[in-house]
Amino acid sequence: MSSSDYETGSTRLTPAQRAHELERMQRERERAEAAEREREAAAEQARREEEARLAARPLGVRLVESRCGACHGPEALRDHRYTRLGWWSVLLRMEYVNGARFEAGERGVIVAHLADSQSAGGIRAAAEWGAALAAVGLLLAAGWRLRRRRR
Repeated sequence: MSSSDYETGSTRLTPAQRAHELERMQRERERAEAAEREREAAAEQARREEEARLAARPLGVRLVESRCGACHGPEALRDHRYTRLGWWSVLLRMEYVNGARFEAGERGVIVAHLADSQSAGGIRAAAEWGAALAAVGLLLAAGWRLRRRRR
């Protein structure tokens, strides 16, 4: 083997060729940076449009997603139908039994949205109100009995 077997065949660039090659590489780098800036700007614009779209939704939808969606997936609400009274009792149970947190005024907005979008039929509504009236009746009867015992 001779030393010529290891030669690459490249030639040295003249100073003019070298300057030309450096300019070409610089233009290529600038084009790549400009394309990256355009991609980032497009991604930022898409993010702002998505935020604006999400912010334009009704308050009830946003509260249900942020408060209820923290623990429950969307399918959890889809299968339940209650009246305002039923949704109110669900929110109270979530707050006092399960430790959910609601800001002042949020319960009413969430209940109104869920009652409008996930409303119960007539039989379910009658059953909910009947159960509520029975619970109130039992509480009144227990209070009346306690009062009679104290006399």
